[in-house]
Amino acid sequence: MDADLYVPGDGWLHRTDPRVKFLMSLALLVLCLVWRSWPFILGVLALEHIMLLTDHIPWKNIVWVWRILAVIIALIVVLWPIFDRSGTHAIADWGWLRLTRENLVMAAVMGLRIPALGFACFLTLFTTSQAKLIRGAVAVGMPYSAGLTLATALRYIPVFARIVTQVRDAQRARGLDLSGEGARMRGIRNPFTLMLARARAWIPVIVAVLIRAFRMSRSVGWAMESRGLGLPGVKRSYRVRLAMRPADWGILAVTVALTAIAVVIMMLS
Repeated sequence: MDADLYVPGDGWLHRTDPRVKFLMSLALLVLCLVWRSWPFILGVLALEHIMLLTDHIPWKNIVWVWRILAVIIALIVVLWPIFDRSGTHAIADWGWLRLTRENLVMAAVMGLRIPALGFACFLTLFTTSQAKLIRGAVAVGMPYSAGLTLATALRYIPVFARIVTQVRDAQRARGLDLSGEGARMRGIRNPFTLMLARARAWIPVIVAVLIRAFRMSRSVGWAMESRGLGLPGVKRSYRVRLAMRPADWGILAVTVALTAIAVVIMMLS
């Protein structure tokens, strides 16, 4: 990934007004959170991929999202049946672990919900530049400082991921053991002790990352201050101006109609 979530392009999602994309993402987020139906969530996930691909978002960006969500999805799918013992159609019962048709279906629903929620956000983040993201947030009523903070935070997610990778590789080159092999060689076999040893090994990486993050945030703050951010008595002007096109109104109408249909079907099912 580059140092920005935004993918430059000229697809139909790129040209869509950011306020419309905010509504699309919000509608998908709310529906996926409220409706616990795996066919619906699977359909939403497929729709999100179709929207991104028809906008010519590269496959590497889509795969990157799956990679960062894979661990969370695996943990939810594995741990859900352990903590949720509900259900009447038992498949297996080992005392501490009770598998039923109901909790397995719910584990699948929760596992599908995470990428569906993630891609609902990336529909906007991949296709909206930082300037339009801030301008759209301000246009829907968010204060400029809050919109700038949100957009800047999202902008630096890949940057900090790259910093973690660089610091980790540099520390490994200096002999830092992050795999836990050193603890195993010392005869430690307890899995919790090994996990604690691996967590402690990451302390030098975390400290170095925090120092670089502090320096970067200080530099960004100085740059914004030198450009007059927050200067009292100054009327702000905008380089990016938003205007709804006929295509935007059409996409908005389709979004509202599909959301209403989904709500009606959810209430009737």
